[in-house]
Amino acid sequence: MQQVEETVVYLVTRQSWIDNLSNQLQKLVNGMFLSSDAGRRVKDFLNGVWLAHPLHPSATDVPVGAWTTAVVLDGIESTTGRRMEPATSAAIGLGIGGALISAGSGLADWADTQGTQRRVGLIHAGLNTVALTLFGASLLRRLSGNREGASTLSNAGWLTSFVAAYLGGELSFRLGTQVHRDAWAQGPGEFVPVINETDLPQDRPVRVEAQGIQVMVVRHAGAIYAMNDVCSHQGCSVSQGGVVDGTIVCRCHGSTYLLENGAAVHGPSPYAQPHYDVRVRNGQVEVRSALQ
Repeated sequence: MQQVEETVVYLVTRQSWIDNLSNQLQKLVNGMFLSSDAGRRVKDFLNGVWLAHPLHPSATDVPVGAWTTAVVLDGIESTTGRRMEPATSAAIGLGIGGALISAGSGLADWADTQGTQRRVGLIHAGLNTVALTLFGASLLRRLSGNREGASTLSNAGWLTSFVAAYLGGELSFRLGTQVHRDAWAQGPGEFVPVINETDLPQDRPVRVEAQGIQVMVVRHAGAIYAMNDVCSHQGCSVSQGGVVDGTIVCRCHGSTYLLENGAAVHGPSPYAQPHYDVRVRNGQVEVRSALQ
C-alpha cells in the first residue's frame, strides 16, 4: 500500500501542466473570494472560521455516507429483488447536495495552498467533480423511469469518490492542509521575562522566546499582548504581520487573529492562535500560558 501511495503522489507531483492550470485557477478563485467584503465573508464561512474548525472534513462525510448507502441499496436490490427505490434516489440526492457544500469548502481551503498541496488538491477536486457527475447522471436516469445503467453509473461514481477521498487523506494527514500548526504548542506555566518593556515599540510586533517557545509580543492601544508566533495555518511568523484595529494579520495568507485572545477573525485559519497572559514586572514584560 505504501508503494501505491508513493506512486500516486509521484505521478501527481511530476505533472508540470498541473502547475500552470492550478496557478490560473487559484488566481481566479482568490479574485472571486477576496475582491469584496461579501466574498471574504463567504470564504470565512467556508473555511470554518465560525466553527473554529475546518468545515470541509465535516462536509465530506455527507456525500461519502449518502453515496455509500445508495450503492449498498442497489446491491440489496440486485441480490434480493426487493425494490429499494425511492430510498436509493433520495440517498443519491442527499449526497449531491452535500457534495456541493463540500466542494465550496474545499475550494476555499485550496485557494491558500501551494506546491504539492495545490497539485494534489486540484486532482482531488477533479475526481470529485467526476464522481458528482456520475451520480447526477445516475439520479437523472432513476427519476426519468429508465433505470438502465443507473447502478453502473453509481458504482463508477462511488469508486471515483473513493480514490478522491484517498487523495483527501493525503492532503490532510501527509501534506498537512488545514492542520493546526500549534496543536501541541505549550507555553510556560509560570510567568517568565521575555523582553524589556522599553524595547517594545507601539504596534510593531516583536518575536521573543519563552522557554523554547516562539512568542509574538506587541504593544497596542495602551496594552501589551502575546500569542504563539507560529501561525496555525501554514506556520508563518505572526510577528512579521501587521496590527490592524486590535488584530494581527499574518503576512502569508491573511489569517487574522484578535490580539486579546487569539480568536480567528478571518481565515484561512479557523483555529484560535494560542495566546499568553502578560504582565510587566520590574521593567520586564513577562508571559505565561493562558491555559491554566
